[in-house]
Amino acid sequence: MRHRLKRRYGHTSADRRRRRRYGRAASGPVDETAANELDLYAENTSELYGQKKAILANIQRKLKSGKYDPTKAPELWMYWVDAAARRYVKEFGTPGQKIDSMFNKATREHLAKELADRYKSGEE
Repeated sequence: MRHRLKRRYGHTSADRRRRRRYGRAASGPVDETAANELDLYAENTSELYGQKKAILANIQRKLKSGKYDPTKAPELWMYWVDAAARRYVKEFGTPGQKIDSMFNKATREHLAKELADRYKSGEE
């Protein structure tokens, strides 16, 4: 049965679950205005400050021990960006609205890379 489904539709239910769980590739162009808006919101939201402080402490710890990898820093900042996007959509979006409808993945990844460059020394 599985092979027939795959042959007919090109994917199985496991493929659909995997795609839902791990997300899709960055979709659409980067929206600089939305990235700037999200950055300002994240920087000025006190509820996100503790997470930002923990990320900066983690970066400082990695720098001190010599294990800091600049290619992984945007992935670390992506957690903070996603948390900020969820809060922003909850506060300003309509009920049931998804994050991607306001900030696509390419925009969030762009902001995460900007933050990684801005805080590469591990200090505010």
